[in-house]
Amino acid sequence: MEDLIGIFVGIIVLLLFTVVPLFIWYKIGKHFEDKHFVDIIEREKRMIDLAVTPSDTIDPNRRVEAVGMVTGHVVIGSDPFKRYIASLVNLIGGRISVFEAPLDRARRESMLRMKEQALRLKADEVVNFRMETMSICGGKSDQPLGIVEVVVYGTAVRYARS
Repeated sequence: MEDLIGIFVGIIVLLLFTVVPLFIWYKIGKHFEDKHFVDIIEREKRMIDLAVTPSDTIDPNRRVEAVGMVTGHVVIGSDPFKRYIASLVNLIGGRISVFEAPLDRARRESMLRMKEQALRLKADEVVNFRMETMSICGGKSDQPLGIVEVVVYGTAVRYARS
């Protein structure tokens, strides 16, 4: 009987100190991630007309009035739930899909920041676009923390109005 009580207490402790906090972190992380995606989608709709290309060629039939370098930079971290799941998947190997949403958010947010800067310059397009992605590690073992940094840059071009 005492063994059953010990097992029951162990299960309760496991739930209280592991499962419940993970569930709370999951809900909090999901809320902020969903909120960020809604904001990203809305901003992408507003900036859909600004062309961004990796090509360094500009329209040869138009006279360039102004150019300037534009950048976008963001660092996005993952919540404790994602890091916990990723560490479990890492033990057995395989695709760590819980980090795909933060990476997608980081790429899209950095692109939007670059486009916003180009629009402030009244650019018609961004050429020679480049993107760099870095994983931020920490600790003595240099283990990934689930934090990603994305830097994008390009040349904003404004054509002379005829």
